[in-house]
Amino acid sequence: MSGVASTLAKKRALAAGFGTNANAVPYLNQNFEALRARCLSSGQLFCDSAFPAAPESLGFNELGRNSHKTRGVTWKRPTELVSNPEFILGGATRTDICQGALGDCWLLAASPR
Repeated sequence: MSGVASTLAKKRALAAGFGTNANAVPYLNQNFEALRARCLSSGQLFCDSAFPAAPESLGFNELGRNSHKTRGVTWKRPTELVSNPEFILGGATRTDICQGALGDCWLLAASPR
């Protein structure tokens, strides 16, 4: 799809209400409610097949598999770091989080409110 066609398609989707909090567009057809229900009913923690806990999920070049910057990286769940993990308490403000060099605004934008 060309840049112009892509822009028009995005504008039409937004006008139709797609891509809003109330009508989110699933990433790679992942449905949050279905995934959540499956994890709760099975008692299993979520493992994201689209973003596996593997070196290739960190990036490439500077953050690639053989980079000195990623050597020794281990994947952990929040409960492996603290006993009772909590993300944001008492509401978020613009000064709670500072974006780092990795451009983690994408991660933060995907975080539930």
